This record gives sequence, C-alpha cells and structure tokens, in this order.
Amino acid sequence: ETVIKLTKPVAPVLASMAKNGVLGGLDLSVDYPELGNALVVCATETKNDADLNRFVTALVQALADSD
Repeated sequence: ETVIKLTKPVAPVLASMAKNGVLGGLDLSVDYPELGNALVVCATETKNDADLNRFVTALVQALADSD
C-alpha cells in the first residue's frame, strides 16, 4: 500500500479511471481531509507489469482529463 497525493480532486480521477475499467484506489480525502487530494493504492503479488502499466496509464489519462 502507498498513498499518492494528487494535484486534482480524487473523486473525478477515480470516476475517470473506472470508466476505463481500472479500480483506482481509495479516496482518503473523505475520511482524512487534512491530507488533501490523497489516494491510497495497493497492489498484490497477483498483479503483473502489464496490470501496473495499465493503472499508470489510466491515472495519467484521468489527471489529464480532469483539467
């Protein structure tokens, strides 16, 4: 698990990722507003390089789309 601080609000980023079939993580700003636009993500041993690259691509696209 790791926390990523985004430059954009988390909810629309997660919605955009979901439209691409990617579960983006958990929006921490709901329960921990003091963290700002924070997202917690987790990857287990069941994920491979292709899965991780798909996540990164979806996240980058979602951040670009929310401009």
